Amino acid sequence: MGKSKNSLDLLLVNIGGIGKKVYQELARDFSAIEPPFWAALTAGFIRNKGYSVRILDAHARDLDIEETTKAILSSQPYLTNIVVYGQQPASSTQLMYGAGLLCKEIKKEDKEAKIILTGLHPSVLPERTIREEECDFVGVGEGFYTLLGLLQKKDLSKIPGLWYRKGKNIFSNRRAENIQDLESELSDVAWDLLPMDKYSAHNWHCLADLDFRNGYASILTSLGCPFECKFCAIHATFGERSVRYWSPEWVLGQIDILVKKYNVKNLKIIDELFILNPKHFIPICDGLIKRNYGLNIWVYARVDTIKEEYLDRLRQAGFKWLCLGIESGSDEIRKSICKGKFEKADIKNVVRKIKSAGINVMGNYMFGLPGDDLEGMQKTLDLAMKLNCEFVNFYSTMAYPGSELYEEAIRKQIKLPGSWLGFSQHSYECLPQPTDKLSAGEVLRFRDNAFNVYFTNPKYLNMVEQKFGVRARRHIEKMAKIKLKRKLLGD
Repeated sequence: MGKSKNSLDLLLVNIGGIGKKVYQELARDFSAIEPPFWAALTAGFIRNKGYSVRILDAHARDLDIEETTKAILSSQPYLTNIVVYGQQPASSTQLMYGAGLLCKEIKKEDKEAKIILTGLHPSVLPERTIREEECDFVGVGEGFYTLLGLLQKKDLSKIPGLWYRKGKNIFSNRRAENIQDLESELSDVAWDLLPMDKYSAHNWHCLADLDFRNGYASILTSLGCPFECKFCAIHATFGERSVRYWSPEWVLGQIDILVKKYNVKNLKIIDELFILNPKHFIPICDGLIKRNYGLNIWVYARVDTIKEEYLDRLRQAGFKWLCLGIESGSDEIRKSICKGKFEKADIKNVVRKIKSAGINVMGNYMFGLPGDDLEGMQKTLDLAMKLNCEFVNFYSTMAYPGSELYEEAIRKQIKLPGSWLGFSQHSYECLPQPTDKLSAGEVLRFRDNAFNVYFTNPKYLNMVEQKFGVRARRHIEKMAKIKLKRKLLGD
C-alpha cells in the first residue's frame, strides 16, 4: 500500500443505499437515521495516534452504492474501512448485503484500492468474509489495534486481529487484545466528522413530538454484555462475556458536547444493558438532573434489573423510554434461551411500575423461539396485548451468525437464509428459524399478523392518543397500513 496523494490515511465508511432493501416501505418515514458511533469512536482513536481520518456516512447522506464509491475514490485514502457495525446489538449481518456490493463496486473502479471490513459480522465469520467479499483484509474484534497496525505498515503477520491474503492463500493472526482503559485509549468520539444535522430518531421515540425527530445522537457508555442469550451474537466482537465502562464523568462530558455543540435533544444509549450497574448509571442520572437539559433518552434494560427505587431518578434525568427484552409469553421458553428467571407476574409488575413513574415502555418480543408452537406464539401476543406497551418490536427468531442458535442450525442442518439480506427482519427475503413444530413460513406469517393486530387494536390506539395526541395515533395508523412483502409467503 502506498501513501495517498492527499495524505488521507483512513476513510471509515458507514454503508448507505440499502434502506428499502432492509426495511421496505417502513424505511421512508418510520425508521431512524442513526449516527455510526463505532465509526466515530474508531476515528477518534486513530487520529489520537497521529493519523488523518475521515468518516463517510453514506446512509445519512443518502448515497447509493455508486455514489459512495465515487466519494471513496475521490478521497484517495490509504485504507478504506467499511464498518459493518449496526445499532442493533444482536447482529450486523443484514448490513453485509450492502458491504458486499460496495466492495465489488470499489474494486471494479480501482483494483488497487485497499479495503478492510471490520465489525460484528466480519468478527463472526472472518474466513468466509475474506473468501467471499472483494476486500483485502478482515479485522476480528474491536478493530482498533488492527487498523493501527495497518496504518503503521507493520508486517501483516504481526498485526493482531488481521485476516489477509497472500496470493491464493489466506492467513490469520491471533485476536487483538480488547482495550481495557477506555478512558485514555477511547477518550475521543469524532462527532465533528459526522453530519450531525442529518440524524433522525425512531418514530416511536418521538411520538410526543413527531416534528422534532432531528437533534438526535446515539452513544455507548460501556462495552460488552455478561449474559448468554442464545439469539444474540454481541460477544463475537469482544470475545468475552463481561462489561467495561467509561466513567460517568466521561459520559456526561460527551452528552455536554452533543447538547451544547450539536443541539441534541433525542438520545439513544446503545449499551446492551445500561440499567445494570447502579454505580455506573446512577451518577449519570444525577449529572443529567443537575444539568436539566430536557433530553428525551431511551435505553435497553432487562426486566430483572429494574428496581422501583431507580425509576423516579431515571425519569427526572430524561429517560423517557425503557426498552425491555420481554421476548416470550412462556416462562419455559424464556428460561431456555437464557433470559434469566423472571416470571410473567414480575413482567407485569415491572411494566406497571415503569409506567407509573411516567416512563414509556418499548417491549421486544420474539416469535418462533426454540420450543415455540402456535399456542406459544399466541401466548406471547396475548401478553403483549395485555401489557399494552407504548410501542413494541415484534421479531421473528433469526439464527444470527455468531449466536448459539446459528451454531445449532449448522449442527442440525437447518436451512439458513441464502443471502445476508435474508437475516433482515423486515426484508422481502426474510427467512426466520423454524422450530420443531413450526415452519419458517408459519413463524413469519404469525409475526406479520401480530404486528397488524397490535397496532390496529383500539385499546392501544386510544392509549396512544391519550398519552401523545391525535397526531401520534394517526401516525401509528399510517404505519400499520404498510404491508411488508415476503418472498417466503408468496408475495
